Amino acid sequence: MASSTKKRAFAALLTNIARLLLSAVFMVSGFVKAVDPMGFTYKLQEYLAAFGLTGIDEGWILAGALSLSAAEFIMGVLLLMGVYTSVATFLTFLFFLFFTPFTLILAVWNPVHDCGCFGDALQLSNEATFAKNAVLLVCATMVWFRRRLFIRRISPVNRWMVSLFAFCYIALVEGVSLSHLPVMDFRPFAVGSNLRSAVVDIPSEIKVLYRFEKDGQVQEFDDETYPDSTWNYLGSSSYVIKQGQPALVADFAFMDMATGDDYAPAILEDSGYVCIVVINRIETADESRVDKINDLYDYCVEQGVPFFAATSSEEEDVELWRKRTGAEYSMLWADEVMLKTIVRSNPGVLLIKDGRVAGKWNVNDLPSVEQFHESPTAMPDKAPSIYRYIRGWKQWVLLLVVPLLIISLVDVATMRRRKSPSADDAADDNTTTDKTEDKQQLS
Repeated sequence: MASSTKKRAFAALLTNIARLLLSAVFMVSGFVKAVDPMGFTYKLQEYLAAFGLTGIDEGWILAGALSLSAAEFIMGVLLLMGVYTSVATFLTFLFFLFFTPFTLILAVWNPVHDCGCFGDALQLSNEATFAKNAVLLVCATMVWFRRRLFIRRISPVNRWMVSLFAFCYIALVEGVSLSHLPVMDFRPFAVGSNLRSAVVDIPSEIKVLYRFEKDGQVQEFDDETYPDSTWNYLGSSSYVIKQGQPALVADFAFMDMATGDDYAPAILEDSGYVCIVVINRIETADESRVDKINDLYDYCVEQGVPFFAATSSEEEDVELWRKRTGAEYSMLWADEVMLKTIVRSNPGVLLIKDGRVAGKWNVNDLPSVEQFHESPTAMPDKAPSIYRYIRGWKQWVLLLVVPLLIISLVDVATMRRRKSPSADDAADDNTTTDKTEDKQQLS
């Protein structure tokens, strides 16, 4: 009897560890995709193109990206709180039953370099992704068959609160990130990033050893201990001390469409401000805020701040943009992928100071020129903005944890309240029975 109890306790321990692991993976994966829905959309487009599925409208792909990231996050919360276990564990099992062989295909043929499982926050090779999914498939199978061993935090009566909150939370994250900019930025163009170092390859550190012989003795020397001419040279060998890294930002170039001159080096070397309007594709750019952009251009001209726009569109589209918006600023050509990486808005604004990203905005959030006078730098990077208060991981973690704790406390209180009336009723029934028995005895 004691042996079976220990086995059940051990099985319950393993099951709940697997549950928490799956929950953590789903919540992190869903959240980092939800904070950058356009980035996940671009990754899905890359997948579709790799398998020959082109021509699908970007709106449908965006809807799929939003739905998948939300589904992952919600499943993670349900597993964490131990509610709707039958549905959550079954969907989790199906999820990994599909994606494990799919990532095996990616590992073998490598059509896409990075799986995108954790957005730009963590990049895994296809081989590592398959290994991860294989382990999680085992965990998903375990929790599906042993879901009755879950440690439950919320009663069935109040479990709807958890699912409703999870949906509202992830919808808020996606809505804010789409309407403004990602609430967390894991890309090399995040505010504060040093672009001068990001565009340079980091070479590997290599050590060379030289083999020499003297009086029958063979010895190795490095550059600092190189021997004199009395030693006979035999050969050399080298090994890597520290592996190099490619530049975080590839193809960082802003080309003059007429001359082909690259303005990127001058932008990075400038010790002052440089303002860049990013229009990755003019054909799909939002023109509702062009007056703000034109006002910013006029202001930058007055302040002596270099200002230009960067686009991957053709010259004919550039001329059409000038006619429609009255733009007087210079237009440079840049790689479309790089422009989409810089800012998840079309158009968006990037502000560089002394080679660092001083600020960037969705054009909807661009401060008005009048607000610049309240800024210590007289530029938009220090202008008052409500948006900066909803950015950063601490706020969003608190916004997740605190309501879940409140739901748990509400659940405890409501369950106690449900139990107390039944106890009082039982006490009243016992009292009535006792009185009846007393009367019968007297008679």
